[in-house]
Amino acid sequence: MAELAASSPGRWFTEPFIAAQPTLVAAAQGWIAGIAPEGYAACCEALAQADLRGAITGIRVPTLLIAGASDPVTTVADAQAMERAIAGARLAEVPASHLSNLEAPVAFGDALAAFLAAGA
Repeated sequence: MAELAASSPGRWFTEPFIAAQPTLVAAAQGWIAGIAPEGYAACCEALAQADLRGAITGIRVPTLLIAGASDPVTTVADAQAMERAIAGARLAEVPASHLSNLEAPVAFGDALAAFLAAGA
């Protein structure tokens, strides 16, 4: 898990954030380093086998999708596809990568607050 933790920041955060927030980045690496390898592998296997693209068309509750503009893991294009598939879904794009709640907490919070204020 240490090797995975070492390689993760570039997928989770933008380079400027990594440079500006090394303590937070190191904390996030610690979270992944502390995960049991067997549990992580089982999660990866479940995700690899799950194709829920068809199932999301059945979502009938207010849905907010928050996408990091620089996310290489779950891209804005992925979020746009989900937005099209979920009736009435809203998409907020924030200036961040994968862990957008950590990298852009104000933009993330503003998007969530606006969604909730709209009666979600």
